Order: sequence, then C-alpha cells, then structure tokens
Amino acid sequence: MEGVPTLTTRITTSIVKIIMAIHFRLTGKLRRGKIELGGVAPPFLVVSNHQTDLDPFFIGVNIPGRISFLATDSLFKNRFVSAIMAALGSIPKSKFDIDPASIRRMLQCVKHGWSVGLFPEGQRSMAGYTDAIAPTVGRLAKMLDVPLVVAKIQGGFLTRPCWAYWGRRGRCILNMKVLFSREQVRKLKPDQIQQAVAESLHNSDFEWIRAHPHLRYRGKNRAHGLHNIMFLCPECGSNDCFVTRGDFCTCKVCGYSVRWGDRGEFILVNGSRLHHENLEAQDKWQKSQIRLAARRATSTPERDVIHGPCKVTIRRKPKAGQMEILGDGEVVLYEDAIRVEAEREGRDADALPSEFLLNRVKGFSVEAIRGRRNRIVEFLYDGDIYSLVFHNELESTYEWHLMVRSLQAEAAARGVGGGGSRRHTALGSTG
Repeated sequence: MEGVPTLTTRITTSIVKIIMAIHFRLTGKLRRGKIELGGVAPPFLVVSNHQTDLDPFFIGVNIPGRISFLATDSLFKNRFVSAIMAALGSIPKSKFDIDPASIRRMLQCVKHGWSVGLFPEGQRSMAGYTDAIAPTVGRLAKMLDVPLVVAKIQGGFLTRPCWAYWGRRGRCILNMKVLFSREQVRKLKPDQIQQAVAESLHNSDFEWIRAHPHLRYRGKNRAHGLHNIMFLCPECGSNDCFVTRGDFCTCKVCGYSVRWGDRGEFILVNGSRLHHENLEAQDKWQKSQIRLAARRATSTPERDVIHGPCKVTIRRKPKAGQMEILGDGEVVLYEDAIRVEAEREGRDADALPSEFLLNRVKGFSVEAIRGRRNRIVEFLYDGDIYSLVFHNELESTYEWHLMVRSLQAEAAARGVGGGGSRRHTALGSTG
C-alpha cells in the first residue's frame, strides 16, 4: 500500500540512524541543545528551519522512533539518489502543485507510527535567517492529528552556506520542543498553528552567534560563491558585479570589497564605509530594492526591461516524460513576462517558447545556485516543468527568484494582468 513503510525502509533507517549518531559524536559537527519532548509519544509532525544538507539526519538521530521527511521530487531525478531517498522512507512532493499522493503517504506514515518531518521554508536558508514558510503548515497539522514538534538548527548556515563551495570548521546546535500536544492541535485553528510555527522557527545565525562570543567558523575560500546571493553593490548600485576569491567579495565596477570573517561578519577592505555588517543585512536591503523595482514596474504602463538579456539553455519536462533540451537563447524579464529570443534561427528557434507570462508561471524557484553551467531556475508553465540554465557565472539565480516572485506579488496586489537591446536591470547598471 502506498506510504506504508517497508521492511527494507525500517532496517535502512535504523542502520543510518546509528551510523549518523556515531558520526556526529566523533566529528563534533552537531551539539544537542534543549531537547524537550517529555509528556508526548510519537508519531509527531516535526517542522524545522533548513540550513544544511544534513538537517534530516540531525533531527532523525535525536527524535524518538522513525521519521519520514517530505522532500521535493527534484531530489528523486537521479536514480541512485532516488534509491537512497526511498530506502530512507522519504516522501516525494511536487514543489509546484498541491500533491494528494504525498498527503496520502504522510497519513499512512503516522497511521503506522512513523513521524513526518518537513522544512516549510521549502529550501535551505540563503542568507542565514529563516525565510517565509509555506502557508499550509497549520492545515497539515490539523489533518495529521498528532503532536507538533518544532526543531531549530542554529549555526548550520555558518558551517556550510548553500552557496559556498567549501565548508567551515565549526558546530551547529539542535533544539527541539513540543509546540502543541495532540489535544492542543485539535483545539486550535489552522491560522493560530501557522503563526505559532512561524514564530518558533524564526532564527538568525548572525543574531545567535552574538550570544556565543567564543565561537569561530574558520576555513579557506569562505567568500567563494557569495556573489550568488550578494548580487547588488551597496556602494555604486551595480548589479551582478561581485567577484569572489578566497575570503573576499569585490565589486568589479567600483572596487567596494568586504572580507568574510570568522563569525560570518563582513570586514571592510575597500570602500567609503561598511554598508552592511553581514549577509543578512545585505540580503534584506537587496530585497527592499527588488520590491521597489517591482512596485515601479507594475505601476507604470511602459513595458521596460527589468532585467536582461541573459544567455540561457532552456529545458522542458512534460509531467509524464523526460527532461529535454529545447535550445539556447536569451531571456529578458519584463513586468508581465519572461520573453525569449532564440540564439539562432531554424529548428531550435521553433522549439523555444516566445515568452512565459508571469501570471501563468507557478513555483518559480532556485534549482541550482553555484558552479559553471549549474545555475538553474525552475518553474511550472501550462502543465510542463521548464528550466533555465544560465551561462554567465556571475548571474544570480537567487536574484531571478526574488524578482519574479516580487513582480507576481505586486501584480496580484494590484490586480494587474499581463501587460531595449542592451544588458541592464531596473535595480542598477550591470557590471
């Protein structure tokens, strides 16, 4: 029956739990903080912030009984990885649509005594603090009808940011507590549960480390890859202009430069002043600039280029089919659409869509964020999954994610429908 844990899954999870517990103890990567689970018995619904690839294992070795984690179906594309995920009892979920199959599997898991775990941010922390969570957690808690446990991981981002090529030496802390008993879940409304979960999961590694002055996260090349997230220069306003090398992140237009410190802080190397003390402050400022640009774009009738053109390879995967390469082209972001121009005429040009209207784009998200030819955004459009693979190593997929989501939010708030040749952006000039 779909969702029923098999004997293989039970044996595999038990072995992995023992191995990972020994690994964490020997390496010192994980320290137990407050684990307060007294008074309730599994199965649980476990919700957690998401900082590292090892988060499911951090939680799994410290939760009583067995647990199945909800995982995006993109992790199951590779057959080898898919086999491992299945052996561990992971539950695949579409990141674009409501997935009845994953809900059925979660219900079967709790029916057979397995806890269910999920990371409601939907992706790893980009800038060291908790992002907005999925709005469905409260309803899911009511549906599963089990105690609700909150896990909070702190320091994980500082050990290995999602954009980094190398980790740092240091530890992270896991805290877990029962947020609501089964009886409390039954009494509360979904929006009350939702708000309580959001408040409980709030975390900033940069705030947290201030309370631990002895902690240091040392390593080499700690800023390498930072340009994937730090895409807007606060000194000159240029866009996609940062070059990262070693511990340094430098704007190639004006020379503004910061160094990544042992506690994740920015240390000024060159510039008029230190504009932001850390990546969280930089990221929140960038988001404010994105929102302003989106507001301006959706409030004026002119169809100005917001970002681009950017060279990409466009791929498509029908719901019941394999991923196929449609061809190369240039994409340009407008307030109402991503428009496409083929790199060459002919068969490739005929295969490429001419545009993706933003009011029909669903789930626009970062699929890959670092590495040459591994800078990918993914979204659902008219029933098919599309991927844009960016060619420019300085192009930030995270920036595209923020811009598209902001334009969609502004258009929805205003009730707006769909509505240059050189490379530019509404946020500033491009380096």
